Amino acid sequence: MIKRIMWFLAAAVMLTGCSSQEPEHPEDALQAYLDSWEAQDGAQMYEQMTEASQETVDGAEWDFAERYEEVYDELLIEMTELSFDEGFFEEHEIDAEATESFDIPVEVAMDTIVGEITYTLAVNMQRQTEETEDGEVISWRIAWEPDHFMPGMEAVTDTVSYATDSPERGEIYGSEGDPLAINGEVYQVSIVPESTDDTDASAEEVAEILNIDDERAVEAANAYPDEPEWAAPVQMIGAEDDRTDELLEVDGVLLESASGREYPLSRDAAHLIGYIGNVTAEDLEEDEEGYYDAESAIGRSGLEAHFEEDLRGERGVTLSIMTENDEVREELGSEEAEAGEDFDLTIDAAMQTMVTDKVGEDSAAVVVMEQSTGELRTLVSQPSYDSSLRYLGLPDEQAEEYEETDLLFENRFQNVYSPGSVFKPLTAAIGLEEDLLDPNEAVTIEGETWQPEDAGWGDYEVRRVNDSETEIDLDTAMKLSDNIYFAQLAREYGEETMTAWAEEFGFGENLAMDYPLYTSQLVSDELDRDVLLADTGYGQGEILISPVHMTSLYSLFTNGGDWQLPGLTEEGEVNESVISEATASTVKESLASVVQAEDGTAYRDEPGHDRELIGKTGTAELKSDSAEDGEQIGWYVSADAGDNDYIMTVMVQNAEDHGGSGYAVDLANDIWAEME
Repeated sequence: MIKRIMWFLAAAVMLTGCSSQEPEHPEDALQAYLDSWEAQDGAQMYEQMTEASQETVDGAEWDFAERYEEVYDELLIEMTELSFDEGFFEEHEIDAEATESFDIPVEVAMDTIVGEITYTLAVNMQRQTEETEDGEVISWRIAWEPDHFMPGMEAVTDTVSYATDSPERGEIYGSEGDPLAINGEVYQVSIVPESTDDTDASAEEVAEILNIDDERAVEAANAYPDEPEWAAPVQMIGAEDDRTDELLEVDGVLLESASGREYPLSRDAAHLIGYIGNVTAEDLEEDEEGYYDAESAIGRSGLEAHFEEDLRGERGVTLSIMTENDEVREELGSEEAEAGEDFDLTIDAAMQTMVTDKVGEDSAAVVVMEQSTGELRTLVSQPSYDSSLRYLGLPDEQAEEYEETDLLFENRFQNVYSPGSVFKPLTAAIGLEEDLLDPNEAVTIEGETWQPEDAGWGDYEVRRVNDSETEIDLDTAMKLSDNIYFAQLAREYGEETMTAWAEEFGFGENLAMDYPLYTSQLVSDELDRDVLLADTGYGQGEILISPVHMTSLYSLFTNGGDWQLPGLTEEGEVNESVISEATASTVKESLASVVQAEDGTAYRDEPGHDRELIGKTGTAELKSDSAEDGEQIGWYVSADAGDNDYIMTVMVQNAEDHGGSGYAVDLANDIWAEME
């Protein structure tokens, strides 16, 4: 709040002469003027100025009221003090009735883009007498001066200018110091018209080589018609672009090195790292801080967007008063640019690239996490766009290979999907914790399908894939992935128990980590239908979970009941003893059967590695906007129980084209083999 210092006369001042009105005291007029200034109400300030001052500003090239509003808004100016000494009139024995004019010091403080500016202003006040039918009316007006606008201004032709200095954007590195997003070098492809016989033809040839719009290229090449010796920028390309030799064969083409953003892993980490791009009009409109200008770059996706405020740094700015000859009259202040913050990720760049190569052309996500620390070593989502091409504004030829280009932008490790049978270990853990499940007790299940008697399910039945066994205990149910067994368990637990434990497992909450994930859900509304409750028990129903979340939950079984949360820039947090050590051990033994027993769904006689794995397979409906009805995904979550190093989740879309979740098992084994 602006400090307002008021003083009051000890006795009322009586009018002399023929007027019946009490004259305005100069203090009241000054306070009213300062109130208008505080409110940045230039129109009201104008009304409180002397006629001479009004004539002065009327002759300026700018509108007085608009200037206050626009400039103060752009410079983020907020008045923090406008005050005068309450004892000034008495101390200087100013007779308000006899004095025609006097100067009074006013303390001014304003917050600006360069910090706080303070100065003392000598405000000249002038008495004005107006003849009315009722006699003389005495009022006080302010003799406006340019420094009432900004300190250091001496003439109405002076202007306020600020120059900005862009900071160095922060960089992103992998766990071994490998660059993932850095400030490097790009090439500016330009055309010098005087160096070619046909500028348009050269531009069209460049457009063909780079697969960009030829009309845009021609327009850019002709940007300086009066300066044919100038290089006209047409397109930026990467420093490693293999088309540079072909471009240099085009008449008039000039390649110049320029500063730019480099993404060494390109497609291999695009969904994770993202890219930067030029600001848009919408960005500028939403920029309440006034940080960006038309030449700024901004994070568009991935960590470039998520860490934008930290990566971008703080712009340097210098605020100056300029004369009409564009000379600096006074520098009001400056703030030095501060480089953006660098980020060191837990991602292993070499492993990220290896996993991406293993995924190949499949639509899949692969998450690899350290069991003991939660450090994420890979976050792979394929297919993917190319970060460098998006940054440079170049077309992506790979996009032309897909009917749905959205597939390139679907971040599979971030999105949530139906988990299918990889949810079953959680169902087992709930029963063990609630003492509702005896892992050694076998229940009799016959046939491929089941529904409870008199449950009102209609024609709906739960179906299991393998009906070779009829006496089913937990170990058998897990290794054969028996849907009926887990559906029956969920019905026995009931809605409240399932819902309460889902909250313990992080469903419905944002997972605490350095990358935003979509929130997992147990159910879209209420778990109040018997069929839905049964389906939830074996991972169907309305459950949605991200691959990262699922990966971290399996740490419950590798870490003795402690839930190791994932971390991307440091070790993840730990929720201790979410389940008991005994429960974790029992479920872990059943997961070992899935992989190591010959009839387990993840068993392979020759997996290609010597790791001692535990794990669970799953097949489920894909809950994604880019998928068609009927498509499935295959899941496989596995962990090394020997070396106790990693937990890996593989999720493959269109699993029905690859033989189901078994394809995810084989892909995971290929990756495990490379990590030995």
